Amino acid sequence: MKYTALCFLLFPYISSGQKADTTLILKEIVVTGSRTERPISQSPGSIHVVTPVLLRNAPAQTTDDILVMLSGVNTTRSDGLSNMHSNVSIRGLAGDEQGRTLVLFDGIPLNTSDEGSVNWNSIHIDNVQRIEVFKGPGSSLYGNNAMGGVINIISKTPLSPLSINASASYGSLCTWKTSLGFSSRINNQFALFISGYYNQTNGFNNIPDSLRTDPDYSIARFMKEGGIYSKILYTPISLFNIEIAYDLYQDKRGEGEKIEAPEGEYRHFNHHRIQTRFHGRKNTFSYQLACYFQRQNYFKLDERITRNTYQRFDVKSDRDDWGSILHVRLNDKHNDLSIGGEFKHGSIDGGDYYVTSPDQVLNRGTMNFVSVFIQDEITFWKERLWLQLALRYDNAFFHKGSFEAKGENVTDFNTYNGPLPNNRWDNFSPRAALRYNPTQNISTYISYSQGFRASILDDLCRSGWMWVGPKIANPELGPEKINNYEIGGKFRLLPPLSVSPSLYYACGKDFLYYVATGEKLWGKRDIYQRQNISEVEVQGLESDVDYMPFQSLKINLNYSYNHAKIKNFSKNPELNDKILTYAPKHQLKGYILWTGKSMSIMVRGLYKTKQYTTEDNSSSIAGFSVWDMQLSKRFFQNKLYISGEIINLFNNRHMNTKEYRSTGRIANLKLAVNINQD
Repeated sequence: MKYTALCFLLFPYISSGQKADTTLILKEIVVTGSRTERPISQSPGSIHVVTPVLLRNAPAQTTDDILVMLSGVNTTRSDGLSNMHSNVSIRGLAGDEQGRTLVLFDGIPLNTSDEGSVNWNSIHIDNVQRIEVFKGPGSSLYGNNAMGGVINIISKTPLSPLSINASASYGSLCTWKTSLGFSSRINNQFALFISGYYNQTNGFNNIPDSLRTDPDYSIARFMKEGGIYSKILYTPISLFNIEIAYDLYQDKRGEGEKIEAPEGEYRHFNHHRIQTRFHGRKNTFSYQLACYFQRQNYFKLDERITRNTYQRFDVKSDRDDWGSILHVRLNDKHNDLSIGGEFKHGSIDGGDYYVTSPDQVLNRGTMNFVSVFIQDEITFWKERLWLQLALRYDNAFFHKGSFEAKGENVTDFNTYNGPLPNNRWDNFSPRAALRYNPTQNISTYISYSQGFRASILDDLCRSGWMWVGPKIANPELGPEKINNYEIGGKFRLLPPLSVSPSLYYACGKDFLYYVATGEKLWGKRDIYQRQNISEVEVQGLESDVDYMPFQSLKINLNYSYNHAKIKNFSKNPELNDKILTYAPKHQLKGYILWTGKSMSIMVRGLYKTKQYTTEDNSSSIAGFSVWDMQLSKRFFQNKLYISGEIINLFNNRHMNTKEYRSTGRIANLKLAVNINQD
């Protein structure tokens, strides 16, 4: 690694004899790499930006589906809009767990403390201005969940005095999508943004015939969803600005099975999110204070036939996450100092309530985080060299945990009833990074960073059934940790052509896995428990090639190599050297985008190699390729917009998870009206 780093840093002198030029070509302004606005050229790390142009022209039905085209990113959405649960992972850190990649909305965390998950369906594309993806551990600034990387979704801000947007689309599987938005920059101090949408689809049955346990009860997975997002901005003076946002989302998604319930099995989210941000600037001083509250009311209707007897139980969970983040910045020409702190409270109050019997299974628990962080960025050598040093301290406290199983049908778990012991742990997350820009055509960086991920409340306080079988809670779990060493850069080979490679090595410890406890259920089934018992190793390479011969045409081709394996599993040595689940070794992706004055077209494609679906690598899904296309045309000075998209152009019915196959080819036609008052 040291020799590789030396080669990257010496490359500018080998490839260019001209005098250094500090006017860089990387002008995109980002905030995620350091919590403050700065050009990518001054951010010592790998950052990719999904711009408004890409958001508008990508043939994608959901926000997470747009991210699938980025190098080093893997998603598990398999059945389009019907998908209840989608994960987005970065750099091979187990794509079946969202909790190892932190997702932010305007800098505020969305991952729940209960599952570490993100409800991607609740993030409507029409509310998104751009997306920044920071690859590699970001725990030195963002703490928990940021061990693989950080995805920051940035919302739209009103710019014109009046803007009205309305759209409707219809497509395959009887899919309807409608939206209506209004925004206004009322004056220099007030601005308002509000949008709403409603989507529905008849869906399809995404379980292959070979995996259907009860074909007579198998049905299509329907979906109905809707939401409202609103934001008010008040900027009376430069030192005091306030933004208040509220997001409401509700849905109902069929599970593909119907026995006696009128609509069959389904899941339902009632999702509320409130965010308030205060920020201001005066001379060299600036600050940001964010307060947030997120609640997910989760419901699942579950019915089954057991020993020729019909059973139904309803899962009900209230998942609360709230907290505040303070960030203060002092900067001058050569130094940029940031200090801050964060408090987060996460809780779960959930249970399985049987309808066909009086049985109940209840679990509760609370996790509190208290954190402080400091970061200093120093500029050297006529602003050609940026040094970033950061350190964060997190203290976590699990308490108020309890489990209770009562009733004849759940007696096997009632030996675990009662309050659970409290648990406290802490963690330091350092980062050191250097960015060097010797010429306008060359930018390189090298970094070391440490990340961590705390255990989710579901593992700490809930006993029940998981994919491995029966499992019991483990309130003594600690955090997963990872150390990441990385080198990369961006090189402009010709005026329209640039290459952005990055090479990384990561080693993790205390990763969580299910381990048999030695106890048996019904005298024959192993009972499992999550434990911090394994070490992992990740080696990877990413490279993006961008070609933009003129402003209207952009071509991107990117390749990712990722070898993520279990390095040492002391309690289960047969898993040593096994590949992490949902971590394809090779990914090849690319797109061609033409944006003309009245017409635009985008074609994109991706290829993934085989992915293992079990930790012992005994089961896998085959590699696959997918091609998508969108064509759009504007009329009447961009006031009328018509687009057509085809997802999975060649109808590749691949498996994207071990249980669910993809929808296949989907076509949609969209009509939109945009009225702007300048």
